[in-house]
Amino acid sequence: MKKLGIYIHIPFCESKCYYCDFTSGVSNNDVISSYADAIVREINEFDSTGYIVDTIFIGGGTPTSVSSDIIEDIVLAIRKNFVLSLVEFTIEGNPNSYTKQKLDHYIRLGVDRVSVGVQSLNDKVLKAIGRVHTSSDAKLCLQLLMDSGLKVSADMMVGLPYQTLDIVKRDAKMVMDSGIGHVSCYSLILESGTKLASKVANGELVLPSDDDAVDMYDAVMYIAKGYGLNRYETSNFGVPCQHNVGYWKLKEYAGFGVSAHSFNKGVRYYNTNNLQDYITGNKYIIDEKPTLAELASEYMMLSLRLDQGVDIEDFKSKYGDKSYNDMMSIAKGQAEYLHIDNRFISIKPEYSYISNSIIEKFI
Repeated sequence: MKKLGIYIHIPFCESKCYYCDFTSGVSNNDVISSYADAIVREINEFDSTGYIVDTIFIGGGTPTSVSSDIIEDIVLAIRKNFVLSLVEFTIEGNPNSYTKQKLDHYIRLGVDRVSVGVQSLNDKVLKAIGRVHTSSDAKLCLQLLMDSGLKVSADMMVGLPYQTLDIVKRDAKMVMDSGIGHVSCYSLILESGTKLASKVANGELVLPSDDDAVDMYDAVMYIAKGYGLNRYETSNFGVPCQHNVGYWKLKEYAGFGVSAHSFNKGVRYYNTNNLQDYITGNKYIIDEKPTLAELASEYMMLSLRLDQGVDIEDFKSKYGDKSYNDMMSIAKGQAEYLHIDNRFISIKPEYSYISNSIIEKFI
């Protein structure tokens, strides 16, 4: 049986963060209930023959902002329709939406890993990006999550308004002092059409320079290493998230919910990003059936994000001699930027900041 990762998209939040351009927003209980029913229908319709589910990730949005009974309905549908052999089951949320009662419920459903969107521990920074939690909320939540016995990950962001290198260093140390086993650190991408983009454009807010943002990322990386959380992917440190590693290694996955993407049975497809269309059943949009060469290119693009890099033998066995020879030819042309041995091809750490331009050569 093939291993399959399942992603569930819960698009609801207490409020919309100023930088967010995801399919997410505030809604009422009737809409949330109808949406959960639509996800259950989609799960029931999926042909799970030949698959065994080894990872589940419930993301959003803010999944923990909805009733844990809604989450239970979805999980029970998964358990009814799929063969499960879970190595990881993650749910993500925000500091002010986790409660002990919800955590206890999640644990009964099989969740063993939680992710929390800390982003910053500076109240001025949090307010500037439209987060509804405070630094105090985040600290209390980290303690609550650690006390639960679950594996814990925290998201942080750099390049935000009012951030300085000293603020980021202090925040990183405080987050990691909690004892968590995983940190994700993302640089702000200013997406057009967002409230933050408008505030920056009209001069109401000023962002750190790109060089300063790089220094902030470096600081988080080195502090994480000091806590034993080594980088394994461009933005991730610590014990690897097995669900996300599946994406980076081009494992098959099924996404359920509005705007969710899937890749299985040789086809890529995604759901509409219109909430009402999804609820009423007008959801599937077939994207493409990628060729072997396209899959080989994507495998390279994703694997080079990992510090381990491209597994040469795995690549050759999946995509054949021609793709292997083409890949090695391109790699040798960029040898100064790459570490190449008999097992792996990876980007040298000192060139991680130009990784996109290096990866583009393989696409």
